[in-house]
Amino acid sequence: MGSHKYRRLLLKALKIAAGSGMAIIAAELLGLSYATSAGIITLLTVQDTRQDTIQLTVDRILSFLLCVGLIYACFHFPPAGWVNYIVYILLMVVCCCLFNWQNTISVNAVMGTHYLMTPDYSLNFALNELTLILIGTGLALGMNWLMPSYRKKIREDVKTAEQGMKRVLTEMAEYLEERKSSGDVWVDLDDLEEVLHDGLRHAHEQVDNTLGEEDYYYADYLEMRLQQCSMLQTLRNSVIRIRKVPKQAVYVARYLEYLSECSAEKDSPEEQLWKLEEVLDQMNLEALPRTREEFENRAILFHVLMDLREFLEVKQHFLEAHPRHPDTM
Repeated sequence: MGSHKYRRLLLKALKIAAGSGMAIIAAELLGLSYATSAGIITLLTVQDTRQDTIQLTVDRILSFLLCVGLIYACFHFPPAGWVNYIVYILLMVVCCCLFNWQNTISVNAVMGTHYLMTPDYSLNFALNELTLILIGTGLALGMNWLMPSYRKKIREDVKTAEQGMKRVLTEMAEYLEERKSSGDVWVDLDDLEEVLHDGLRHAHEQVDNTLGEEDYYYADYLEMRLQQCSMLQTLRNSVIRIRKVPKQAVYVARYLEYLSECSAEKDSPEEQLWKLEEVLDQMNLEALPRTREEFENRAILFHVLMDLREFLEVKQHFLEAHPRHPDTM
């Protein structure tokens, strides 16, 4: 576990501890029954992201309204004992699962024990329970409102991904020119994919915490790069099928070298697509292959160029969907 994860773990533990203590104190100051339950509600409501905490808070309030009706139906009639509690738990769990409120089951079960221990079905006691939930969820929201930002780490991931993309494209060019072994290319390509997965995880967590336009941009950007990386994996599978590198491979290699210098975040692929068409035209001027093996190897090169066209179009679609860079927002 990295130092960043340790800091986040420690911060979450501190938020849970502080929030739970403050919830209990607030409930006691208001003279609520079962004040300690407010602390438990805070503990169970603090999530890893702000969005998850907001969603769980809404679910708790909605499930509370449902459970009040279930409690009235199950406890209001005799014998009002453990049998009633079991029936309540059965119905409550079924309803929570139907509405996808599984995370609220534990708190709703505790609320049922309050009615079991204090058979009070008045409006005041229901308000007591509602206030406990509002205090607990409110403190959880407050504790989670200030979340550590991944933005700096995401920008570092973007730079690392760009460097990795440039390195892989250069190594593929060197491989086609028989200047580099395939092992180096494939290891770096797998490393690039791992970097992109980590960056995308950070970006999605950042989006869930802030919902900012800039964070959506980087999440989509890393999704695009991961898609391109998958295309390079497909391209790799094509290249390794070449039995003997034909002389026309030099055109593809030079284009890959050119592409490696134009793969930065802000580089538009329009000129790259235009140069790709030039490479295709140049290869079409070559004499027809004379042997079956030469034909198959040349066909693979054309397939590689088609993959590169799709590789560039993915970025073009991304830039069309995101005409504004975060630096200009």
